[in-house]
Amino acid sequence: MIKQLMQPVLTRALRLFLAIALFTCALPNLAFAQSASDAFRTAYENRYTWDEDFPGYSAEVSINYQGQLDQGIVRVKPDLTVEAIDIDRDEAREFVVNQLKMEVIHRRRVPFDKIHEPDSFQLEGKDTSGAWKIREVGDEMNSHYKVKNNMITQVNRVMGEVAVTVNTIGTAKTPEGYLVTHFQTIIRDAETNEVLEKEDVRDFHEKIGKYYLLTNREIRTTEAENPDAKLVPDTLVRFNDVQPL
Repeated sequence: MIKQLMQPVLTRALRLFLAIALFTCALPNLAFAQSASDAFRTAYENRYTWDEDFPGYSAEVSINYQGQLDQGIVRVKPDLTVEAIDIDRDEAREFVVNQLKMEVIHRRRVPFDKIHEPDSFQLEGKDTSGAWKIREVGDEMNSHYKVKNNMITQVNRVMGEVAVTVNTIGTAKTPEGYLVTHFQTIIRDAETNEVLEKEDVRDFHEKIGKYYLLTNREIRTTEAENPDAKLVPDTLVRFNDVQPL
């Protein structure tokens, strides 16, 4: 029941956080950066994104979701809209469309100022791992981040009654920037800080033509401490025969 209630919150949270586009590439040492805002902007502008020539693509998709296997066709169009056809179950179709919309948000190029202006950023010291803590001042969702080893390693937001944390666990470098390959989302009660749900996501991308595209996603969900300890994912999404439009 908790998992069913939290799914809309989790989907919304991931769409927001993927828009931040966690990545690493040529981030200057914060000790020498002009400001926290400059450091965060540099990181944001070095993420891997699709350029204006992105043609879109189609793929066969198989979804092992809610204990059932569904198959169909998906398309990401040049304008970055998403559609899915020939998927019988409404729940599976909606799920895979939302997953692709999150991926599109992560890949879409949006100017830094359009997202973060007029907010500013301030450094708040380091945590025990040595990561810099950066707070976005003026943001209504109490957004704050951690930055270490040339990447944003954590994003935090409060949305109504829940607080959501996204931790970057693994990454892959490309010549054009970096892709997140493994991340975890933690949803807490904003008032009590009780953990309501954890989700562990592992992504696999392939370079098809000019662009890196998502070909596999594994999702492990639990109310326990370590969703990544599950040997078998709760949900598997595979994109086969990926073809540019």
